[in-house]
Amino acid sequence: MSSLTKWSDQISGFVAQSDRRADKFPRLSLAIHPKIPSGLDVCVGSAELGFTMSFNLDELELPQWVNSDFLRTVIEESGKGKNVQIHNYESTPATALGDHFASIMFRIKVTFAADEITNGVISLILKTCPDTDGLKKELLETIDVFDREIYMYTKVLNECRDILKKCGYTDLLAPRVLYSSLTPHKVIVFEDLKELGYFMLPHNVPDEYEIRLVFSKLAQLHAVTFKMNADGRNDFHLKGTVFGFSYSRRMDFFLTGPKFLAEVMESLPGFESCASKLRKITAEWLMDKCVKAVNQPAAYSVLNHGDFHIRNMMFKRNEFNAISEIALVDFQIPHWGSPAYDLVYMAGILPYEFREIAFRHYFNIFIDVLVKTGYEGELPTYEQLQEEIKAYSYLELYFQSTLALFVYRDRSNINVQTEAIMSDPVVRRSLYNDETYIAHIKETVPKLLDSIDIE
Repeated sequence: MSSLTKWSDQISGFVAQSDRRADKFPRLSLAIHPKIPSGLDVCVGSAELGFTMSFNLDELELPQWVNSDFLRTVIEESGKGKNVQIHNYESTPATALGDHFASIMFRIKVTFAADEITNGVISLILKTCPDTDGLKKELLETIDVFDREIYMYTKVLNECRDILKKCGYTDLLAPRVLYSSLTPHKVIVFEDLKELGYFMLPHNVPDEYEIRLVFSKLAQLHAVTFKMNADGRNDFHLKGTVFGFSYSRRMDFFLTGPKFLAEVMESLPGFESCASKLRKITAEWLMDKCVKAVNQPAAYSVLNHGDFHIRNMMFKRNEFNAISEIALVDFQIPHWGSPAYDLVYMAGILPYEFREIAFRHYFNIFIDVLVKTGYEGELPTYEQLQEEIKAYSYLELYFQSTLALFVYRDRSNINVQTEAIMSDPVVRRSLYNDETYIAHIKETVPKLLDSIDIE
């Protein structure tokens, strides 16, 4: 047993012995432990909450197979050095608690020597499956997200990048893959975008300028895949939405959303009519509506990112300290279908006043890229896009009742492991009381319900 595991067990034991409320415990700085990144906080909670911290517990120690031999292979096969000798390597969690779920990710700093390299240093981002039994491991054994993501990065996104470059769109589309494999372990190793100046947006909802950047990048991805398909390429006609996986109908997280949303709306003065409408909705009914919308023929189709939200992109500033570039990450569930899927997914977190701005800007960039690629077919119209978005209203209601929780959580006070949220209804229900989330649904849900036929 490692020292970190023993240390974690000691903290967990301390928590289990206490029956006091979590908010009466101090937050303890754990930077004293060599495996804990400096500044990491741990919230010691009640026995019900267990041991929680601002990083995913399963990202604190590397899998045993990630060793010097493996890292040597990665560096050599990525072309970063020949006859590599690993001097040292250290790992820290690559993401914060709540940023993602369907993988474990590590930032590994490696010092090495190689031919013509005496003191080499490289920072790697490693993404793989957990070894520990649990909901996350069970989920990843059910769906082939790693197969899809490796295919996207190695076979699709590289070509997208080349086409965009020829069109004058030279910003980075997505991180470059340095190494990938499906056997004996499912793993992808990326370049570290942090080393290139990229960062996660510190706030949950982008401002108007950031919205334009976000939807511009999405338009670029959609346009080049539209053109690639028009040229006869169809190997990326993937159906990867959450509505296409059988696990979605078995996971409580997806099934309790409409019920919990109705309870919250019922508790808000003046929103009784919204609650009454929501009470008529079952998770199964809403899921069926979403499946029907996703599977119906679209006016035109593109390759959707599939999980297009603010935590799946990284931002970069220019020399004037203004955000100027965006790179997309996490292509585990790409989806061939209506562009409305990604648009509604992302727009669901935006105030209504910004949505038309976002959609118009997206469409203008989409057409600009298409024209610059040399596409000679009939161009999609904005009216077609509007009809597609309208047809996806049920998906937005689904997102507002489930996934919006993660976006609108107070990031300065996240102290619950994502697996607990997915599996524990008490923990999950508590998130619906977040003041920021409530303010958001008070604006969006009434308008959304007016556009949906519930009867």
